[in-house]
Amino acid sequence: MAATRIHRLVTSGPCHTALQTSIRSMSTGSSRNVLVFNGDGIGPEIVQASRTVIDTTLKNFGRPSITWTEMDMGYEAEQRTGTYIGEEHLQAFDDIKILFKGPLTVPPGETKSDIHIRGRRFTSGNQVLRKVFQLFANVRPAQNFKGVASPGKNVNLVVIRENTEDVYSGMESWADDDTVHCIKVITRGASERIARFSLDYAKKHNRTRVTCVHKANVCKVSDGLFLSTFRDTAKAPEYDGLFRADDHLADSLLTRLVQAPHEFDVLCCPNLFGDLVSDMCGGLIGSLGLCPSGNFGEEHVMFEPAHGSAPDIAGKGIANPTSQLLSGAMMLDHLGEHDSAESIRNAVEKSFLANCIPKDLGGSANTEEFISSVLKNLA
Repeated sequence: MAATRIHRLVTSGPCHTALQTSIRSMSTGSSRNVLVFNGDGIGPEIVQASRTVIDTTLKNFGRPSITWTEMDMGYEAEQRTGTYIGEEHLQAFDDIKILFKGPLTVPPGETKSDIHIRGRRFTSGNQVLRKVFQLFANVRPAQNFKGVASPGKNVNLVVIRENTEDVYSGMESWADDDTVHCIKVITRGASERIARFSLDYAKKHNRTRVTCVHKANVCKVSDGLFLSTFRDTAKAPEYDGLFRADDHLADSLLTRLVQAPHEFDVLCCPNLFGDLVSDMCGGLIGSLGLCPSGNFGEEHVMFEPAHGSAPDIAGKGIANPTSQLLSGAMMLDHLGEHDSAESIRNAVEKSFLANCIPKDLGGSANTEEFISSVLKNLA
């Protein structure tokens, strides 16, 4: 367990407490509590901008406000304090259970960036949160927006990525001076859990097809287990006749997605393929900056942008907040605030149609201009 301290804990909204007060006591009857990690790079800019829009739309609909409990966490926090993520962050998430998080900087390559906490080793702060709280399902929708140029047409996909296993388990070791072994972990339990989540998602959202993505022709045992578990789960009577449940090889799927993305709907993927496929789906609609992301566990949920921290443009006021903002809309859906969530999505598209396009999408709007347009277009 890391010996750390709370770097910053700020509670905004109708409930304000001293630092020593238990986080459990921070909510009120007229408010919902959400934990905030601003993250690194452009994270603080896009998180704060998104919070403004979320607060405004809830107020417009006369709905209870959100109490935002903010904590300093990430690579930049580590440079200041020596701690990337500590026990107090985990305790706060365990108590509040809903996290709105900005992107985190993960040092690449053979750096000594592993995180040791609760007697375990993790490769990143994101992995800490996903593994400790078993945020097993990463949901990444990708849909065309009117007003935004994109190489893919008629795209309306949902990538559901198993979030806890596969080659992202961090089990790598040197076999000798010239050889590294990376272990791919696939279990029946996790495979069934993500299969059932994907099928239930399709059932709840009236989707027409659920496709299991795999390479069982090569990884016959590991991906073979993932595929056979999906097939067995899809045979359950509660899914009979509701949608098409099938499978597709991961490599040829990429080709087909480029050629005919409209043929697919929900894609159920193991961790690595889910990461790759969801990024390509972002490219199909014009940018990862248009894709929201939600991570779901049995009790805890985390909403974050699909893109990275972009430290090269941090502080310049030109970051595109759309992914973070749409992740906030996903969070509002989770809270049952469907009117507010849809209002945000509509306001984003209205801004695009009014030619208020962020710079990374080929337009000229900076962060403040885009958020101002979204606020104006909120219904």
